Amino acid sequence: MKYRLFRPLDLLVIIFLVVTIFAFSGKSPGLAQNIAEIYHDGMLYRTLDLTKEATYNVLDHMVVEVSEGSVRVIESDCPEKLCVKSGWISHPDIPIVCLPNKITIIIPSNGKKGDTEMDAITR
Repeated sequence: MKYRLFRPLDLLVIIFLVVTIFAFSGKSPGLAQNIAEIYHDGMLYRTLDLTKEATYNVLDHMVVEVSEGSVRVIESDCPEKLCVKSGWISHPDIPIVCLPNKITIIIPSNGKKGDTEMDAITR
């Protein structure tokens, strides 16, 4: 009896898995919009258009750069410069935060309001 590495049903399962992976690896409903929001002390300070390359001065504390759908802090007067070290962001998952200046930069999600709720609680 001859041993076969793949049987016809195996090939069908592999094709199904590949198609499924590509279908779900695309953009999810909670994807980023083409804007970034800058908050100062919890209040919306400015909305940035991520489709236009520009540099913005934020409250004389920092300089923010927008390029190719991403945003970053290029200059800040805070001591640690963690906001500058954060680098570019282009997804709603990770914000840029400058605690000494009380400034937060986020990219809001297109998802429903329920998408931001916790998935689980641990102790």
